[in-house]
Amino acid sequence: MQKNTLQTAAKIAHRLGARDPYSEDHAQRVSWYARRLASRLHLPENEVEDIRMAGLLHDIGKIRFSSKVFRNVKEHPSKAILKQIKKHPEMGKTLLEGQGFPPKVIDYVYSHHERENGTGYPRGITGERIPLGAKIIGIADTFDALITDRPYQKRRSLQEAFLVLRKLSVSSFDPVLVETFITEITINGL
Repeated sequence: MQKNTLQTAAKIAHRLGARDPYSEDHAQRVSWYARRLASRLHLPENEVEDIRMAGLLHDIGKIRFSSKVFRNVKEHPSKAILKQIKKHPEMGKTLLEGQGFPPKVIDYVYSHHERENGTGYPRGITGERIPLGAKIIGIADTFDALITDRPYQKRRSLQEAFLVLRKLSVSSFDPVLVETFITEITINGL
């Protein structure tokens, strides 16, 4: 069953990639970084796999975006587009429910933009209420966005990305997870 679920996840992620090639590659990288952090934390293998799968699917709700969102590649998104973008965790949860995905995977997809201080979305939950897998994916997602060229933002160096993650660990991310992630990347590279 796990193999079929992983194949389904890959197919769904590929469908998003058909609309937005950056998203497919981004999802692969987030999944890879999230799996590495989960492994470094010595989580049980089934938990590592749930986190890896959720990393692959974390942005799947974007498949329901209007074409206008995908065409907006030259500038920072407008307030209207940002409002739509912030709905992708809820859309992802809705898409994945009833498809045979483990409940934890769905919860991680739904919660990957929650932040330690409650400024995240969609629920604005804090600290321990945020699932560990979602925290891990949030760090991996942010890291990949920092070190990758985007139409409206140039990639940052590894050291600059580490600095940003450390600054975010004051409010948005768990500092222990951030330092563990930085250790993993420093020791084993990208």
